[in-house]
Amino acid sequence: MFQQHEAPHWFRPAMPADYPVEFWQSDRVYESDVVFYYDMYGPYHENIPQQLAQGHRIVFDAKNEHYMHYTLHWIFLLFLQCPGQGLILISGESAKRIPGVTIVAVQHWYWILDQQPFRYFRLHKYQPRPAVTHRFLMTIEKTRPERDYLCDQLGDLLPQSLYSYRHRGVFLPNDWTEEMGGPYQRYVNPAWLDATPFTLVVETYIDDSATSGFSLTTNDRHFLCEKSYKPLAYQHPFIMASTQGNLAYLRSQGFESFPELWDESYDDIADWQERIRRIVEIVRDFDLRSLDNPRTKEKLQHNSARFFDQDLVQRLLNSTIIEPVLEFVNDA
Repeated sequence: MFQQHEAPHWFRPAMPADYPVEFWQSDRVYESDVVFYYDMYGPYHENIPQQLAQGHRIVFDAKNEHYMHYTLHWIFLLFLQCPGQGLILISGESAKRIPGVTIVAVQHWYWILDQQPFRYFRLHKYQPRPAVTHRFLMTIEKTRPERDYLCDQLGDLLPQSLYSYRHRGVFLPNDWTEEMGGPYQRYVNPAWLDATPFTLVVETYIDDSATSGFSLTTNDRHFLCEKSYKPLAYQHPFIMASTQGNLAYLRSQGFESFPELWDESYDDIADWQERIRRIVEIVRDFDLRSLDNPRTKEKLQHNSARFFDQDLVQRLLNSTIIEPVLEFVNDA
């Protein structure tokens, strides 16, 4: 359900070359066997009720959230009223079984789709040249109470770090410039990396009870976005301010973490405030000299090589997104 200039950059190249894909035309009458593909951030959602009523099937690409946002819950309810006509693609560990609606959970959504922008910024070519001047690197954009709590707990460590909290008016030096559209969450300046020994990842969710919609996945505390994949790409050790078990979830995807540098049992702490306090203790006690060991360097290289493995990512794209979509589309 796109005009050509609106289509996701990855969609057409990922589909089989000979598969019939067309861009939407507002004045065309479509046959009943046409399946429409919508983007959560895209246009024309108002046409979904009519297309379902006409018997069309709909793929709704909810992508980077494991929740169906409250503002879009009406689409999910429509799918329930039209059994078999709706598929929802969602980021997450595994899909809930909901009668009448096909849910496809994509564990590696951000890994798959963020390879391209990270390559654009040449993170696959980055070679660390450490000249450490700050305690850690941390990037935050939107304001959340748990993020405020983290910053309060970091206290005097914040001025010693390179950090941003954009919605609080704090920006990193030499960020993606205003004439280029303003700060861009995928951009990374290599100077930030060389000046810091590790990244304190602040994930979308830290408070395990926080929600932004109706969950369509199981184990829905587990959520990884570009914030977690960045340090893998740019060869930085990392600590994760995230939900319980999210670090283990990242390891389950074949990436390495760094128990030789710090105690990673913080990932098991159930109470999010206690988890943050323990993370702050780890940050405060970190010994820069511990980075100088071959095992850590091997892990950093492994993480970057795995993240940028194009053959592997293509297989993940095909098996977790394209094949389930085609199975739904072809099941006339």
